[in-house]
Amino acid sequence: MSQTVGSDCGGDCRGCAAVGSCADRFVCRCLRVTEREVIHAVVALGLRTLTEVRQATEAGTGCSCCHRELSAYLAVYSASSSPNICSAR
Repeated sequence: MSQTVGSDCGGDCRGCAAVGSCADRFVCRCLRVTEREVIHAVVALGLRTLTEVRQATEAGTGCSCCHRELSAYLAVYSASSSPNICSAR
């Protein structure tokens, strides 16, 4: 899912490629929520919305600058938000 982070990575970098490349990178810098925490919550809890991610991790509840990035994690790691529906009668 994500690569191992070198000992020189403090999680504050923005040089890592986005979404899944640096487990210790802070996605939410205000509340210091890491990529690992966001991905784990989305996958383990089956989160599908930004509101659910915010409630589960507190990421994005500060200044809201990370909302776009949190949405990217949902797009990659969330289960489909719409189940297949058969409309045949």
